[in-house]
Amino acid sequence: MPRLSASEKSALWREGGRHGQARRGTARLARGVRRRQQVSAVTAPVPSIPRHIKVNGHRIHLRLVQQLIWSAAAATAGAYVISALYYLITQVHWTTGGHTVLFLKPRWDGLLKTAWWPVARHDIRDVYEGALATLFVKSLMANWKSAPSAKVGAFRLATAPLLIVVAALPVVVAGIWVINFGGPWLWHHTLHHRVLHLSVALPSWLAAYLSTWNWQPVLIGVIAGLVVHRLYRPIGNTVQLFFIEIVVTRTQASGTIPAWVRHPLTPPVIRERFSWMLDNDVQAEKHGAWIKVATPVMTSILVVLALYGGFVRLWIAKHGVPGHLF
Repeated sequence: MPRLSASEKSALWREGGRHGQARRGTARLARGVRRRQQVSAVTAPVPSIPRHIKVNGHRIHLRLVQQLIWSAAAATAGAYVISALYYLITQVHWTTGGHTVLFLKPRWDGLLKTAWWPVARHDIRDVYEGALATLFVKSLMANWKSAPSAKVGAFRLATAPLLIVVAALPVVVAGIWVINFGGPWLWHHTLHHRVLHLSVALPSWLAAYLSTWNWQPVLIGVIAGLVVHRLYRPIGNTVQLFFIEIVVTRTQASGTIPAWVRHPLTPPVIRERFSWMLDNDVQAEKHGAWIKVATPVMTSILVVLALYGGFVRLWIAKHGVPGHLF
């Protein structure tokens, strides 16, 4: 509890009277002192952020190229997370001791008795893949300079998956309608039976990679991701800043710059943010116990899902046995 001066204590005694009333008055003033200290800490001026931030004393070489590479990696990871969740929830036959625990595939496949559902159910997965891919890119690569201190609490972090699903749902439904109904109807009544042929020469490895995606739903997903990002932005900033602050605090104590800052082992925006905080001696904020638990746990789960989603996409879809975990 903050120390109170003699005059403050005297004022409390005059206001609160004796014994219990005075103790309640003391608690009220102490809370007010703590509140003023917190406000002053929050409203402390943020050091100026230059347009170009130097890392290791110079600007990052080939920054745009690095950004594009990391953006592609982040987008792929985000899409693979949805692939993993879709497969684990709707396709895997979960059993224990020879008894079925969960097997949603028959119900999911026959959820709607319509001609368009077999295609639409996969479109749902593909659209959400595009949405989460966009959120991963925006969170990992977005310009943090406009709001360097934007943060959320543990509750917002824990409910982030629900926020993404619910906030993107209207765009997902509208997008699937456009793909399966609105788009074909408009094409038929405007362009009739004309067929659009596009031929682009691509390297074999790039063509093989792109062939694993259905571009129409993914494009709708990108639009959904841009819409949801307005709500998700402080969540992504919280996760990014959490890990950077930990390393900044450790570096301020040891004086050793980590290797992922000195070398291009992380996206340029993260290395620049670290360097700006370190150069301006920005003190890391103390995090609550829930944030310390929720952030690394959720990040670890996303990493595991992204790796498993890649396994589903690249192996199980072509060589594996449907319904099996591996």
